[in-house]
Amino acid sequence: MPLVDGIHHLSTLTADMDRLIDFYRRVFDASVLLDVGEEGLRHAFIQLGPSTFLHPFQIPGVEVPQGEIPMFERGRLDHIGLNASSEEAFHELRRRIVAEGAGDGTVTDIGVVLSVSFADPDGAGHEIIWTKPGVPLAHSLPRAEWTTVAID
Repeated sequence: MPLVDGIHHLSTLTADMDRLIDFYRRVFDASVLLDVGEEGLRHAFIQLGPSTFLHPFQIPGVEVPQGEIPMFERGRLDHIGLNASSEEAFHELRRRIVAEGAGDGTVTDIGVVLSVSFADPDGAGHEIIWTKPGVPLAHSLPRAEWTTVAID
């Protein structure tokens, strides 16, 4: 029996908590379970799924990089990959990302999954993943074989 059944929350820093919360509400229909200022900082629990939470902190005097930072140059936590609950949800989130101007909507087929990237309001790059049913992880493609999928 596994001792862990998923990730409860991911903690990040933000330069503007209200902007970040509004983005996740608009794009992900997220709800805020906690938004509190204490000990000179502000933090929130933003529920993205049944058991997935984003736990951002806004700390006065701490510089949060803004804008695009290349993958693998972002620090300890490079990006978050969020599971879409269904193929339909994946396409709806893709549509919302494009409408929000948070990404160009390019879908990448990695063999086992489809992926679409987005940037949050602080410029942090993340992705939405839809896992293809019945395709084993061993069928993941090497990066050189990833393809772009045309979506109408």
